[in-house]
Amino acid sequence: MTSPPGGGGDEQRDFVETLAAGVAHEIRNPLNSVQINLSILEQELKELVPDGRGNAFTVLGKIASEVKRLDDFVSEFLRFARPPRREPEWLPVAPLVRELASFIGPECAKNGVALELDLRGPERAWLDGFGLKQAILNLVLNALQATPAGGRVVLRTEEVDGGLRASVVDDGEGMSAETQARALTPFFTTRADGTGLGLPLVEQVVRRHGGRIEVASAAGAGTTVSLCFPPPGEGARP
Repeated sequence: MTSPPGGGGDEQRDFVETLAAGVAHEIRNPLNSVQINLSILEQELKELVPDGRGNAFTVLGKIASEVKRLDDFVSEFLRFARPPRREPEWLPVAPLVRELASFIGPECAKNGVALELDLRGPERAWLDGFGLKQAILNLVLNALQATPAGGRVVLRTEEVDGGLRASVVDDGEGMSAETQARALTPFFTTRADGTGLGLPLVEQVVRRHGGRIEVASAAGAGTTVSLCFPPPGEGARP
């Protein structure tokens, strides 16, 4: 078995990325083969049973669903092991958040959840804009899963100590103390279809900026996840 290099952080990161790519390749090849053969099998079955009735179609659907779940997990795993390397820049905060809200708003409406904006500043921040949008999108999707119809999700920005605090606030089911303590642990999840990589991916984005993630929650009282980005010169990587 190949051992990771004993050099600096960049060499270790390159090793992890290469290993992740290899693992993903070895998993995706058979997954693709299964998907192709499932399609062939379904087509031949439809020729025998044109009305699409029968337990065999139900079984095929379950298999296809599990294959998709595995493929989605591999995608999340690659994003976690090989985060994109983008340099931050000065970006206007409010337009960026509004653009994201216009993208995810219809999904919130479909679930009967109100999406609200509370943009208090700052006007600009030192950010990887793509990373921030991906992080907030992950948080909103998590909030939607926890918030029943009639609830609300708030996207809030504010200036704190010269940096940006971006928060996603929901009034959903909240977390127990035990779940909150493990929320940032990779692969930990309380959902049958979860990967356990959503919040760790969000934390990666913030850490690349030299910042931190804060989670405040209580069972039955909703959840607030805040991404705290420092100003340049205080941990950020210009």
